[in-house]
Amino acid sequence: MTRVFCSFLALTVMTAPAIARDVYECNFPIIANNMGYLPDVVMLARETGSDTVSIVDGYIQAEKGGPISVKIAEENDAKLSISWPLMLQSNVNDYVKVQYRLSIQKNGLSASLSGRPLGFSNNFTAQGRCKRMQG
Repeated sequence: MTRVFCSFLALTVMTAPAIARDVYECNFPIIANNMGYLPDVVMLARETGSDTVSIVDGYIQAEKGGPISVKIAEENDAKLSISWPLMLQSNVNDYVKVQYRLSIQKNGLSASLSGRPLGFSNNFTAQGRCKRMQG
């Protein structure tokens, strides 16, 4: 379902009115020890020169109903990093605030994703790859 939604989002972003933007589709392998806290696909779009990005994944879609806008946490010639908090339902049916961080290496488009449930010692991480499209 996440991949279908992200494909639909990519198509929507790509067919939007002609605005110079970069669109990234980042894919991360599903790893059992991440206990369901990390999405397998993250999409983000950034208008040229903007200090914010629109981001969506399956969890954001479920909790917020669509993309959210977040400020860029860090950017230099080598990488782009964003972070955002999100309330998620845990495996024991209570809610936990998870702080996410996505970093994309501009050269080669490798990516790292982390999720840290606040108030817990866990830190979930995944390594993946992004595809960059222009929209």
